[in-house]
Amino acid sequence: MTDVARVVAAARVVGAKVLLDGAQRAPHGPVDVRRLGVDFYAFSGHKTYGPTGIGVLWGRRELLAAMPPFMTGGQMIDQVSLTDASFRAPPRRFEAGTPPIAAAVGLGAALDFMQALDWRAIQSHELRLTRRLLDGLAAIRGVRVLGPLDTHDRRGVVSFAVEGFSAEQVCRHLDSHGVALRGGYHCAQPLLRAFGVDGAARASLAPYSLDDDVDALFTGLGDLLRQRETRSPNRSGVRRGKRKSG
Repeated sequence: MTDVARVVAAARVVGAKVLLDGAQRAPHGPVDVRRLGVDFYAFSGHKTYGPTGIGVLWGRRELLAAMPPFMTGGQMIDQVSLTDASFRAPPRRFEAGTPPIAAAVGLGAALDFMQALDWRAIQSHELRLTRRLLDGLAAIRGVRVLGPLDTHDRRGVVSFAVEGFSAEQVCRHLDSHGVALRGGYHCAQPLLRAFGVDGAARASLAPYSLDDDVDALFTGLGDLLRQRETRSPNRSGVRRGKRKSG
């Protein structure tokens, strides 16, 4: 978990604004954006169990009112003439043209569903699964967890690399075991390079995740690593094969 208060305090010193990407946090329970003290907060619809192609941007009203539109079209115009135009108040100012109506309705339904959940029980459930996931990955030779191995200030989003396999290979193999992971740079290529890896697989726990899902991930990784062993050289470091004559 990012120390948001520290980031906000540093930004205030130099007069900067803070836009917080909440895509990985929003799926795990209610967020009080005002208490965070940020200026903008964004998250995607599909991460909150809704449709793809839609998301949410919250911003301080006074900042949104001072910002110009970033695209133009129907719905966002207040008055227009041959020489001038004025724009509607936020949020309409930033919603030009026909919105993705079906996706918006779907996202609203998903957020209503989330608000009705018992998040205290869910967070306890996710924390227990996160401990299992971290302990299990740490015990597998050749698997490296990127980030802390404890659950202090942590959510159930765990990135890891497997020695000898690309993130894509890991994800494709686990998909055959019924486990869907995200693989790649996760919009943080400089960070992954600082870790010394060329991409990582990421497992994300959710309210519907079960022990069986964690078990399936471990089973899939074990199967993948056995494949590596079967294609490795023998212990002497010499590959077996026919000896060439002459």
